Amino acid sequence: MNPLLERLGHDHRRLAQLLMLLEGLLDQFRDGLEPDYELMCELMEYLTDYADQSHHPCEDRIFERVLAQEGAGHAILGQLMKQHHSLGQLNRRFKESLEGIVHEEVLRRDDVERQGRELIAQLREHMRLEDEQAFPLADACLSEDAWAEIQAVVPAAQDPLFGQSDPERFRAIYKELNKLKREH
Repeated sequence: MNPLLERLGHDHRRLAQLLMLLEGLLDQFRDGLEPDYELMCELMEYLTDYADQSHHPCEDRIFERVLAQEGAGHAILGQLMKQHHSLGQLNRRFKESLEGIVHEEVLRRDDVERQGRELIAQLREHMRLEDEQAFPLADACLSEDAWAEIQAVVPAAQDPLFGQSDPERFRAIYKELNKLKREH
């Protein structure tokens, strides 16, 4: 598989870890507990910053290049590109709700939880479609020259959380992931 697709697949595995962490925090929230809202906000900041600003635009470049060619699979690529936009909106809406809680706004718990669960479910399904359908299609369709051209124009891939040994930004996520590793 092309190295760029391998990097995106690796991003998906890391995002899946973060979604499990977010899901656990939502379980606490559902049960009437007060989860670590700072951690939840940081998770959403990571999703809106890295996923929406680097990861998804990279995928869009790949998908656009495949769509420019004749062949099957165009419907799924178009659907995934539209989802990038809607996922960004879900990310921002849920992040705003969490920030509202932190700033003591009155919000319905079930509405906030539903937003988070919807985001998690849609992200998981989105990544599954990319991993199982879109990435193999792109790998089969694009030439080495096409990959080189894509690589030249995609956003920089420096992951602000996983790209360094102890990030200043996203430190709460980093600490929680290390804690989970030690427990398992």
